[in-house]
Amino acid sequence: MSLGLRAAFAAALAGAALAEPASATVFQPQNRPASQVQPPSTVTQPRAVSPVGSGKPVATPPVRPALPANLKLPTPSDPVLAHYSPTYDGCMRKAVSTLDIIDCVARENERWDGRLNRVYQSRLASFTDRQRGALKRAQKAWVLFREADCAAYEDDDWGTISRIDASQCLLRRTVERALELEALPMDHGPG
Repeated sequence: MSLGLRAAFAAALAGAALAEPASATVFQPQNRPASQVQPPSTVTQPRAVSPVGSGKPVATPPVRPALPANLKLPTPSDPVLAHYSPTYDGCMRKAVSTLDIIDCVARENERWDGRLNRVYQSRLASFTDRQRGALKRAQKAWVLFREADCAAYEDDDWGTISRIDASQCLLRRTVERALELEALPMDHGPG
């Protein structure tokens, strides 16, 4: 997830926090520790009145929905994210919908898939027959793993965020594999 998207989520969190009334209190039944008290399920906005005393209501900002509890925002020190292109970051900053985000991720995945294929072919060309066989078996197993692993991130019950999660999983796994293959030796070893 790009820094631009992280900033958008942070803004949404800040907006949701500001939307709660400052005077909200939570009823705590007797004989129950504070850790077991559940906050109210709905928060109502106090009615704002015009400062000039006209008594007319003033428009209040909309309440932004809370982000899903399972959403994991990447940290800036994430070594995989550090390899994403500036084009991807720019695309994600402009993205305003699920389809926009998925499109940005797909374009970055195409770039990385090309890089992965180039490094895979170069390693195959420099390896012995035995090493080539091992790499081909590993690559086939990795492709099956990536597809199954990332498919597990998407489910209709989880809404459209799951489509974003699944597409980002594909990108992340592709970047990780390309970097792994780049770290393999170029030659076939001694002899």
